[in-house]
Amino acid sequence: MYSIMIWNAQHFDNQKAQLSSAYTEKKKFLDYYIAQKKPDIIALFEVGKTGTVNESLISDLMDSYSPVALLEQEGGKKKHTTLGSMVLIRNAIASEFDDVTGRYILSHTEQRAPLIIRHKKTTYGFAFYHANASFMAPSNIVDTVGFIESNAENLGIKGLLFFGGDLNVIASEASNDILGMTKLLPNGAGFTHVSVRNVTLQRATNELRDLHERGLYRNNTPQSYLQEYMMAQGIEKCELQPILLLLDYAYVHHPNAWKAVCEGSLHVKSDGDGNVVAVVPLCAGQPIRSDHFPVLFTLNATLG
Repeated sequence: MYSIMIWNAQHFDNQKAQLSSAYTEKKKFLDYYIAQKKPDIIALFEVGKTGTVNESLISDLMDSYSPVALLEQEGGKKKHTTLGSMVLIRNAIASEFDDVTGRYILSHTEQRAPLIIRHKKTTYGFAFYHANASFMAPSNIVDTVGFIESNAENLGIKGLLFFGGDLNVIASEASNDILGMTKLLPNGAGFTHVSVRNVTLQRATNELRDLHERGLYRNNTPQSYLQEYMMAQGIEKCELQPILLLLDYAYVHHPNAWKAVCEGSLHVKSDGDGNVVAVVPLCAGQPIRSDHFPVLFTLNATLG
C-alpha cells in the first residue's frame, strides 16, 4: 500500500539567501499537508528553473524524504521552458524505488519529459508528468504514455502502474482510457485548480478599447484606467469570478485498487450586492499559495 501526493506548487524556487515570502508560505503549507497525510511519495512541479534544482527544498525535507528523481532540464522539444519537477520518497521506503528517467527515450513531439521511478521488487513503473498548457497537451499525454510503454524493456519496468500529475487537460475532455490505463479523478472538491477573473478589470478594458478607437486615453493601459473607471461607476472593490477546473489527476492500472482525493476549497467574500470581492484558496482547511491544489492517491494493494 502506497500513497502519492502530486502538487504543482508554482514557482517554488530554490532559495540562496533570505527566504522569500512565497517560499515560506508554500513550505508552511507543504509541512502541514505532509504532517496530516503522511504521503509515501511526493511529486512536485514548478520547483525550479532551467538547470537549477531546488536544493533548499530538498534540504528542508531531508529529515523525512529523500529525492529520488529530479528533472532539472525537462528535455523534449523546448528545453528552455523547463519549470522543474522532483519526486521525493519517505526515507523509510526510499530504498524500495529507483529512478529510471535517464533511460527514457523522448518523443520528438514532447514539450516536457516525465519523471519515472521503478518499484524494485515488482518492477512496476510510476510516472509523473507536467503537461504544457496548450492544445497539444492531450496528444502529448498519449504520446508519453505510449513511449513509456513501448520502452518498458529499456526502462526495466514491466509496465506503468501510475501516470499522473498536472495534466493541463480539463478532465471531462480527457480520454477515459490510454493504452489500458483508466482515468482516475479525485473525489472531494470536484476541482484541482482555481483562477480568479477580475470582472471589473475586464469591463474597464472593454470600455478603454472603445475609447482608444475614438482616439481617447491613448496613453492609458487597462490597469492605469481601472481606478478612474471604478470611481466613475461608484465601485469600491473589484468584482471577481473564480474559475474552477479539474486538471490534476492520473491514469492507473487496476483502478479498483486506487482512490484519490482533493481537499481544495475556497473562502469567498461578497459585497452587499452579492458580488464576489475576495477569494482565498484553501486546502485541508489551510491557506495555499498556488492555483493548483494537491491530490492524494492511495493504492490499496500490496506490491510484491
